[in-house]
Amino acid sequence: MLDYAVKSARIVDGTGKPSFVTDFGIEGGKIVQIGTVSGDARTVIDGDGLTACPGFIDMHTHMDIAFLGTPFPDAKIMQGVTTDVLGQDGLGTFPVSERNRNMLAGLLSGLNGDIPREKWTWGGAEGYACALEEHGIPSNAVLLASHGPVRIEAMGMENRPASATELQNMRNVLSGILEEGAFGLSTGLIYPPCSYADENELEVLIREVARKNGVFVVHMRDEGYHLLRSIEEVARICLDSGAKLHISHFEAYGKVNWHLMDHALEKLEGYMDRGLYVSWDRYPYLAGCTVLSAVLPGWAFNEGPDVLVRNLADPSFRACIHREFEKGLDVWHNRQISVGWENIVVTSVQSGKNRWMQGLSCADIAAAEGKDPIDAVCDLLLEEKLAVTMISFYGSGEVLEKILTHPRATVGSDGIYGGRPHPRLYGTFPKFLRDFCFHSNRLSLEDAVRKITSFPAEILGISDRGVFAEGYRADLVLFDPCTLRDSGTYENPEQYPEGIKYVFVNGIAVVDDKGRTGALPGKVLRKR
Repeated sequence: MLDYAVKSARIVDGTGKPSFVTDFGIEGGKIVQIGTVSGDARTVIDGDGLTACPGFIDMHTHMDIAFLGTPFPDAKIMQGVTTDVLGQDGLGTFPVSERNRNMLAGLLSGLNGDIPREKWTWGGAEGYACALEEHGIPSNAVLLASHGPVRIEAMGMENRPASATELQNMRNVLSGILEEGAFGLSTGLIYPPCSYADENELEVLIREVARKNGVFVVHMRDEGYHLLRSIEEVARICLDSGAKLHISHFEAYGKVNWHLMDHALEKLEGYMDRGLYVSWDRYPYLAGCTVLSAVLPGWAFNEGPDVLVRNLADPSFRACIHREFEKGLDVWHNRQISVGWENIVVTSVQSGKNRWMQGLSCADIAAAEGKDPIDAVCDLLLEEKLAVTMISFYGSGEVLEKILTHPRATVGSDGIYGGRPHPRLYGTFPKFLRDFCFHSNRLSLEDAVRKITSFPAEILGISDRGVFAEGYRADLVLFDPCTLRDSGTYENPEQYPEGIKYVFVNGIAVVDDKGRTGALPGKVLRKR
């Protein structure tokens, strides 16, 4: 007996081929009987008027700690995401030794949230994977090794080139994580300690990724003034090593840098002509979201997050911060210049005392407190022990279209839980389909679905998901194309989208016509 039979749905199979209307079945976690469905089914779904396609693969997520919380996170499955790629920006939850656990927890708190120490039972990749599976997760998880924890285990937070011995230690740790089933390596070259790595360190680690046929996922060193130089750094190393290159949330940050995107795409296409495998992801919004501490110069983190918090109270240290903000974009990614304090909005704090700041710009907070914006930001980071997130309004619709309509583009929500989140946490994939297919025809539905299903599966090397075909895992979405839309706004972001009718993960419904089912059939996928 079939678990589910779906009648008369329009199938978009994820390959880019034309859609067609047919029946299909789900049995034992897999897609079966595409066409005429024979035999009984425990549940029959009328698919007339609905579109069925593979489940969406979110190429950039920050669910690492949210997955271990209660209640179980549902913002992603409610928009059709069936697989989340974790360990992003070089700031994942492993490897971690007891001596470095508090340091790593401090680095992760703004981006991925806090986790009670009694729940942090793992040290390596397999231990973390087992913790997820024992807890139960609603969607599948793909793990990336994270550069930051790998470097911390070898040399702490020291801002210097790694020695030959330290490089070998990092390579050995990375090799072990890849052997345990991680799909590649991520780094965030604006986030300490990843930002302290020189090109030699990146070359050693990326060659190990290439040796294991993994993917190198990078938040580049500069997404603004030095965008082209940042592309050159990672593209050259990946071409020389043979590793796949995947660029996280590809963008030209700030109006002053929008003109660089044409040159950036031309540079990447030149590398593709020379044999580089390259792809990128982006969310369909004009504002980004990350930790507020990212506005500080990288050297501020040299001694680790705990020391940074203490230093923020030191007038001499604060004076150095002020002097840094007097420097131009040719020296560092000075967001005071590239985007402006009026366009940086605080979205999440930990304390009740500062909750009033959520939803206000740094400029508005500074005015309310009668402070210079730099001091207002430093005081807030001090009081919250760095656990603050922000939204920055930096983007251009024209640039966004160039990025997402390119054949090498995928979609990543970059969704961060906590406080008043960015609406992309709840609405990225419906908004992408609505804005780029149903409202503008910038992409055909078939091509748009390929970008969020089979193409990310190809990048990662997942062979049994991402395509609607018999024998593939039944990670599926059924949606109404007439009503599909995101609902969240920057003012009221925690709103589920409309039009998502059913979501299946490993053949089990996690969303049905009544809403979330509470099922937790997700698996941690291992690369073999």
